[in-house]
Amino acid sequence: MTEDSSNHKYNYYGFIPNKEGNIFFLVVWAILTICHAALTVLTREFFFGVCMYIGCALELIGYIGRTIGSSNPYVLSNYMMNSIGTVISPVYFMAGIYNCFGAIIEIYGREYSPLKPVNYRRIFISLDLISFLVQSSGGAIAASSNKNSAQAGFRLMLAGLILQVVTMSGFIIMVGQYFYKVHVNKDNLVQKFAGLRNTVFFKAVMWSMCSAIFLIYVRSAYRVAEMAKGWGSDIMHNEKLFLILDGAMCAIAVILLTVFYPGFSFKRKRDIDAAHTVVEEDEEEDKDSDDHSHQTA
Repeated sequence: MTEDSSNHKYNYYGFIPNKEGNIFFLVVWAILTICHAALTVLTREFFFGVCMYIGCALELIGYIGRTIGSSNPYVLSNYMMNSIGTVISPVYFMAGIYNCFGAIIEIYGREYSPLKPVNYRRIFISLDLISFLVQSSGGAIAASSNKNSAQAGFRLMLAGLILQVVTMSGFIIMVGQYFYKVHVNKDNLVQKFAGLRNTVFFKAVMWSMCSAIFLIYVRSAYRVAEMAKGWGSDIMHNEKLFLILDGAMCAIAVILLTVFYPGFSFKRKRDIDAAHTVVEEDEEEDKDSDDHSHQTA
């Protein structure tokens, strides 16, 4: 923190936030928040949709804090809106993506994955939840006006961010291994989803999700580097870095997942599953009927 000697107030940002730049991201996140609320209702892909909606809403809150802070950077509550909102939001984005991977495994083939689809959700979302709780606790403590408490909270937020990066690293490695096996066995994938896999939209969804993971990973690595240097570091006081490596990275990732919304592909997957279930039940009934006829004869 830097001190304004004229009025003995602290500028919590260490600079005057750029009003125009932060208003731009505020508008972007407001639009994305509305879009994900509508897409969740439209596709009924609730877990992914709610995670994305909450993440967008947190980003929106963060940029509201930054925009207000451009006029008055000496109010701690405005700074904490920015800090907590923008730090925690990617936890929700990644939780939505982790949940999606379970469905993706079913579309390509479970036999190429070392874990069951449900275990990806349990393991990575659980780690994501721990990261969220650690970061949230750190944010709450950092909001204290007590300097020692604020530093302890700051370190907790850093620990939560490090856990998030480690979790994402493990996930990226497992995803890479899975798709290597899928590529090697590309002629032996789940047949009933072949039509879905071959659509241009589904391929765009997959590329968008991979791009989003990479962008959020870069952002999270930047935030770890920022906080590792300590409160008031040069990185923390460089707003251009923040707007590029945090603001732009997250915004582009979520825009991709909005334009190529995975929920539409997963809705089609549910329809295919339902249609195959009906066919299998009909075939089972026909078999039972044939067996009964033979027994009667």
